[in-house]
Amino acid sequence: MAQDKIERRLAAILVADVVGYSRMMGEDEAATLLALQEHRFALIDPTIGQYHGRIVKLMGDGILVEFHSVHDAVECAAAIQSGMVSRNASVSEGRQIRFRMGVNLGDVLIENGDIYGDGVNIAARLQEIAEPNGVCISNSVFGHIDGDVDHTFADIGAHEFKNITKPIRVYHYSPDPSAKPAHAAFRPFIDMPVEKRPLITGGCLCGNVRYEATEKALGSMLCHCRICQKFSGAPVLGGTTFLTEALHFTNGNPKFFESSHIAERGFCRDCGTALVYRGVIGVWTKWIMVFTASLDEPEKFPPTYHLGIESSMPWLDIHDDLPRTKCKDSPSLIEAYKFVGEEVP
Repeated sequence: MAQDKIERRLAAILVADVVGYSRMMGEDEAATLLALQEHRFALIDPTIGQYHGRIVKLMGDGILVEFHSVHDAVECAAAIQSGMVSRNASVSEGRQIRFRMGVNLGDVLIENGDIYGDGVNIAARLQEIAEPNGVCISNSVFGHIDGDVDHTFADIGAHEFKNITKPIRVYHYSPDPSAKPAHAAFRPFIDMPVEKRPLITGGCLCGNVRYEATEKALGSMLCHCRICQKFSGAPVLGGTTFLTEALHFTNGNPKFFESSHIAERGFCRDCGTALVYRGVIGVWTKWIMVFTASLDEPEKFPPTYHLGIESSMPWLDIHDDLPRTKCKDSPSLIEAYKFVGEEVP
């Protein structure tokens, strides 16, 4: 039976696609095919071999590669992109072969040498949002290579992809240090919004303070910093972020406490429930974070990363593959504290 030939395994998957391939083929098919072939023979195929990758298949202007090592997949993608920038240096912009790449770590199905499944689909979706010459990796990949590769990946938030059930936090690399991906706007603790307008509600334990949000949440995280621990009386505090104008109090108002020079925290003055965190300076005021457990349906807002791990309780062992960041390494916190002339505590 065909089903007997199907295997499963965990693999690192790289998907690459040529930018503007249809246009280039329309302008000069022979020259485009020759250039792509030369790049493959001189750079792409040898680099994949160097990093122990297996070319699963070619897809016109694209390529699907499987690796046993996450590090090898990321290093291979970065090496190819860097090499392509060098090879394109003397080529007119309109005739440059440039790739977008996506790398994911996930479960794949193998049948007759081909691979498929969500692990591959996510890599393909990541490729689609990468910048030309750029590499997008998923949070599962970032969690394995953070600090172990010599390339800087920018956190560009969590993204929702077609036919993928959960949002994926995405990190972007470009061999050009001045390049900024289109999705990398300054956002503290937040992810990319989508068009659908839900109604999200929550409130305190006694019911005297209620709120609602009329836009989709921008993202969720788990914070282990000492201020969050003190404020909540818990070892870790979940937060879900919204645009400030999207969140409204429908019954009562929280009492606010200025917990630092960049932000204040709100709680119910009657029952003490921790409710919100909001910035008080500059661009920080554009977002407000409600504490996830105060939502009426907190199970719908899973976190996509950990913050403040320098203060994590040694006896609290959370098993997940989410990225983990120290407060002093958070670009948004660095920027906010710089605004008030301080360093991140």
